[in-house]
Amino acid sequence: MGGTLHSHTPERPPARDPLNRPPRDVPHPSCAGRLSPPTHTGELVLTYENRGGKTVPTYARWSHPWYVFPPLYLDHTGCAMTFLGNPSGGFVGGDTCSLRATLGRNTHVLFTTPSATRVYRTDTGPVWQSIDVTVGPHAILEWIPELTIPFAGSCFEQHITVRLEPGASLFLQDVMAAGRIARGERWAFSRFSNRITITLSDTRSLEERYVLAPAQDTNCLTFDQGLPLALTRVWNYVGSLFIVNETIPVSTWQHTMEGFASALDQHSGPILGGVSETPVPGLAVKVVAQAAPDLNAILEHLWSIARKNIWNMTMPHLRRY
Repeated sequence: MGGTLHSHTPERPPARDPLNRPPRDVPHPSCAGRLSPPTHTGELVLTYENRGGKTVPTYARWSHPWYVFPPLYLDHTGCAMTFLGNPSGGFVGGDTCSLRATLGRNTHVLFTTPSATRVYRTDTGPVWQSIDVTVGPHAILEWIPELTIPFAGSCFEQHITVRLEPGASLFLQDVMAAGRIARGERWAFSRFSNRITITLSDTRSLEERYVLAPAQDTNCLTFDQGLPLALTRVWNYVGSLFIVNETIPVSTWQHTMEGFASALDQHSGPILGGVSETPVPGLAVKVVAQAAPDLNAILEHLWSIARKNIWNMTMPHLRRY
């Protein structure tokens, strides 16, 4: 492996909020309550370079609760598949976790997680998670973590920022569950705030932003403004998918969009989805499903279509379990 990996776990680093949110002693009203367990401020910093056609990590530093494994190479493309781990099992109220990654020219990194991200009940401040990735010229970033599961009474704030330099490609997947479905915790979390920002080298950008707060007196999910979200009594999982590259020909986008639409129409399980063009060169897909296996199957199908059409690559076997 090229470069040097460094693991550093400070004893108790000073609290730092990479999202520039209010201090922890000013919790969101929907997250106020009893004192929570001890919290953590975790930071993960990664740098990758292309060495002879193979992507290698040249710098890595992390603190609890982050943990990063050495990359796996599952095919002959040189793609560095990197597992992002959380040995603590999940987040508690007040946890602040940030990831900053830099992908050098012609690198290819696939980030994933070994299991779902669990957000436990937050009795004081919310959980903050900040993901910030710079994708160098003609590099490829595939961001494909497992879903996020907000437990009953939890409060989660996330901001994903990706900057694409000329010729860079992005495949980003973001999935959430309505809660611990088998335990009857459908839409029982306090607040789920998510923001995804994708910026091109010419400053054009794409942003998805939403705040979900389950109503207190009904089984219908609402926005902060109180507007009802349709169909939430039926669907248990929500997925977003974005593919962006400013140099891909229009004909390739059209072919990929048709493939996505066909896959969504022909999927046999109970799902509902749609695909559309984005303000920047790329595609966006939204999917809802009743069961996790159906959601995973359709998202994997869409991923395989994108890999084949855009990069002429086959699907890797992620070996999560």
